[in-house]
Amino acid sequence: MAVDTALITQFSNLLHVKAQQMKTRLMGRCQVLPITGENFAYDGVSMVEAKTNNARNPLIDPQNPDYTRRKLDTDRILVELIVDNRDARRMFEDPSSRLVEQCMYAIMRKADKIGIDALHASVYTGKSFGTTVTFAADGGATVDATAGLTYDKLLEIKDNFKSKEVGLELPEDLLIGCTEEEETKMMKLSQLTSRDFTAEYVVDKGKVARALGMDVILFGSGVDNPQLPVSSGVRDCFAMSTKGLVYGMSKEFNVTVIENHPNYVESTYIRVMGDLGAVRTDGQRVQKVQTTDVT
Repeated sequence: MAVDTALITQFSNLLHVKAQQMKTRLMGRCQVLPITGENFAYDGVSMVEAKTNNARNPLIDPQNPDYTRRKLDTDRILVELIVDNRDARRMFEDPSSRLVEQCMYAIMRKADKIGIDALHASVYTGKSFGTTVTFAADGGATVDATAGLTYDKLLEIKDNFKSKEVGLELPEDLLIGCTEEEETKMMKLSQLTSRDFTAEYVVDKGKVARALGMDVILFGSGVDNPQLPVSSGVRDCFAMSTKGLVYGMSKEFNVTVIENHPNYVESTYIRVMGDLGAVRTDGQRVQKVQTTDVT
């Protein structure tokens, strides 16, 4: 007897992937340091100045530069899934490889979130990390663009960097992290997009790629867990130098797949795990750009 095809449930050999951030957009632009211990001290030195001394047989008068030390903690980051093999058998293909990809996407989003949180967080300094330094006390500037991300506000961001000699000589890129709401405002700024004002190719494939020489990094505002925090209708975007944030990795991310896990009946266990942390290196290389959330 022939089987009515209308009664057959056909299973796709594709595992649909929800629209999401799949790659790191921030961590990939910053320095990543290998860490062997649980904690890491990121050291720096204050500015050294030249002086004039025309005296005869002058005595030496060396400078004693200040050394800065910042604590970089790493946390265990992991994604775990359990797959019922009975469900997997109902698919044309084994979904394990696709699910591992999903775990890696989640890790990449978490890596960016760790860096974004570290940009404006307090840092622990001193020989034994006993001193807490806030973002403002660290020299971090806050740009109030809640009335609109105008061209003047973009100029203010760029001027804040220039006034501290950030990005003028050292090989460091400047970035602006924002959502599509801020990008839409920039798309409407003729000073950025019109050839009457700039010869720079700002808009690329329908996206704002650069604004006043700063690369634009977009994060969606309507996802389940937005990367850029919003409080009382105000979104904390950021502007930064690629030297303003450093990541530390004490354990590289690895994938574990255990078929027929002993704690579950006929199930496959998938885990991606590693240790990762981040710290702001210099408050003058990071800015907080506050905008209004219109959603």
